Amino acid sequence: MAPIQLSSLSSNWKKLQQTLKTSSTPAAKKPAESETDKTSLKRKRSNQANGEAKKNHLNGTSRPSPHKKPASRKRPKMEEPPSIGASAKQHDVKTLSRSISMPSLKHSTLLTSSKKAAESISVLTPSPDYPDIENEGVSALALPGKYIALDCEMVGTGPEPDKDSALARVSAVNFHGHQIYDSYVQVKVPVTDYRTAISGIEPKHLRKDVARTFKEVHEDLKILLQGRILVGHAVKNDLDALLLKHDKRYIRDTSKFSKFRELAMIPGRTPSLKILAEKLLGVEIQVGAHSSVEDARVTMALFKLEKEGFDTEVIARYGHIRTETAGAGGVNTEIEGGEPTKRKARNKKKKKKKH
Repeated sequence: MAPIQLSSLSSNWKKLQQTLKTSSTPAAKKPAESETDKTSLKRKRSNQANGEAKKNHLNGTSRPSPHKKPASRKRPKMEEPPSIGASAKQHDVKTLSRSISMPSLKHSTLLTSSKKAAESISVLTPSPDYPDIENEGVSALALPGKYIALDCEMVGTGPEPDKDSALARVSAVNFHGHQIYDSYVQVKVPVTDYRTAISGIEPKHLRKDVARTFKEVHEDLKILLQGRILVGHAVKNDLDALLLKHDKRYIRDTSKFSKFRELAMIPGRTPSLKILAEKLLGVEIQVGAHSSVEDARVTMALFKLEKEGFDTEVIARYGHIRTETAGAGGVNTEIEGGEPTKRKARNKKKKKKKH
């Protein structure tokens, strides 16, 4: 065997090493390239996502992040406005709060023009200048005027409370809907049904230290009604409860007005105050416990709606009438076509007797 030359071995070994180095270099670079590809792919996806987000933002169709809770679309709770019952504060025992049946707009009026109805229902919202003071008696602020709307609330007595009733509350408002009188009335006989669900009256209202005596209420209303035109719904029932009488010429009864009677559920019968309010004023009343103040206001609103018609019917039946308003200082008021004209009272000279 010929001896191996070290010089040739060294050169061959170097060639082999060079060959191995050349073949191994691309394999070594391949992972590096794959890492670069991954990085570029991530950037590409990120750019695409950012582009879509920007595009959606411009188009107004951006999606909320799946990890973020979508913002609530509920409106912030607004502060409740002051009660329209009369006073902003409801903590005062003497102040009427808004009851469940405070008249609220239900739909557009059916049988009257919206403008005419709007003028009439304005009296349903009490004026802040003349607040409703519960059980105040005669108002210290509001004046009666020529027209007074009256309403009473009753409670059941005796073994048949559905049939036997007693006066428990009386309220009156003027032509503008301002409360001019409100009082609870003491009941001398045992009350077997307070009718709280309808009248809103509770035992505490009729205590002797709260309610006035019937005699006191009777005298108050007698003075208020003197020389004035009384407006009411089935007002004879209220007058009977108060043991009062009033000249028919000075009564405007919404249950007897011919135009209103056409709206009765049963022909020939008396229409309810609730039906008249709904069909003529577009308001819903008496859906729960209510007060006589509210019903008196609704009655006055109905009268104002057809005031000329009421006065025309009275003139056709009784002719022109005169009323002498209490405290008018000797001034007579003559109603002609519903409008008052004032005339000074003349002192008649006494004829001298011939001797």
